[in-house]
Amino acid sequence: MEMAYIQAENLKHKRTFTKTLIVLAPFVTALMNFFAPLWFQLNSYNWWYILLYPGFLTLTCSLIEQRDNGKLKYRAVASLPVSQNKVWKAKIGVAGIYSCVGNFIFLALNLLGGFAILVINEIPLTIGIWQAAAGTACIVIASLWEVPLCLWLSKKVGIFVTVILNAGLGSVLGIFTATTSLWMICPYSWVPHLMISVLGILPNGEPVADRSAAMSFWMILLVLVISLVWFAVLSCLTAKWFEKKEVGQLWYL
Repeated sequence: MEMAYIQAENLKHKRTFTKTLIVLAPFVTALMNFFAPLWFQLNSYNWWYILLYPGFLTLTCSLIEQRDNGKLKYRAVASLPVSQNKVWKAKIGVAGIYSCVGNFIFLALNLLGGFAILVINEIPLTIGIWQAAAGTACIVIASLWEVPLCLWLSKKVGIFVTVILNAGLGSVLGIFTATTSLWMICPYSWVPHLMISVLGILPNGEPVADRSAAMSFWMILLVLVISLVWFAVLSCLTAKWFEKKEVGQLWYL
């Protein structure tokens, strides 16, 4: 039954800018760095997780939420004999899937670009296949909690403010706390901090000189588990909030 909700939500975005953004954001990231072959892979990842991916994720979530939040303000959805809780969770599921697809496309472009540079310029890969795959997985999982948050923010304050708060202020906060002792208590710093150990990239784009301070595998796993728990909590809380709000509005009407 839940899969039917996800399929229905996905159909709403057929031939929309939301689907285009999934491909556009990774391509723009790769293209911006392809002409610096020596640092292509490192710079691409740094630009992706620091700047373009937060914007992509925030905008994708906002566009998904705003698809039903037009002139009718969810009244058409609220009047249907469906679970409003599952409607909201379907939005979370679709946004999460789009995030995974966008990151997979970026991973493929990063590796293809790295191999192309190896053939053309004889510059070896700076990030190996499995290392790149691990880094991409960390980016997806450690940022997954932002999906329900961005959907909720979009519903409350609209797209523009959501982008400013999450992709703007959130990313800045994450960059400044990623290399401090406060990184664990600031969810926005989880991705940039993980990239220090997994990919050997500092938030400012420079390669890590001393890898002796890298986190252990179990510490990395702990951060990812915390992110998944935080994602589950935010998903349940926002779904209950949405269900209560929309059902309440329907009774009011």
